[in-house]
Amino acid sequence: MNSRKHTLSLDSRASLSVTAVDDVVSFDETLVSLSVGDSQLNISGEGLSIKNLSIENGELTVNGNITAIVYFDDTPKKKRFSVFGRQ
Repeated sequence: MNSRKHTLSLDSRASLSVTAVDDVVSFDETLVSLSVGDSQLNISGEGLSIKNLSIENGELTVNGNITAIVYFDDTPKKKRFSVFGRQ
């Protein structure tokens, strides 16, 4: 489990800097997906481009019209069991 702290810095929805990036999962003009610690970070928008990338230093800068930043946990959720045996 990688719980390394990371930071996000958004400037006028046009430039996003992220630290502690482990990997760029995928990218195109509308979506950049990153692996950050135990989560996947999706950056959505229009005209997105990766300005700076240093996996060695864990730093990335995305430019464009950024409309959403969403986290997805990579760790599976524990199953819940009810008193009646249903999941």
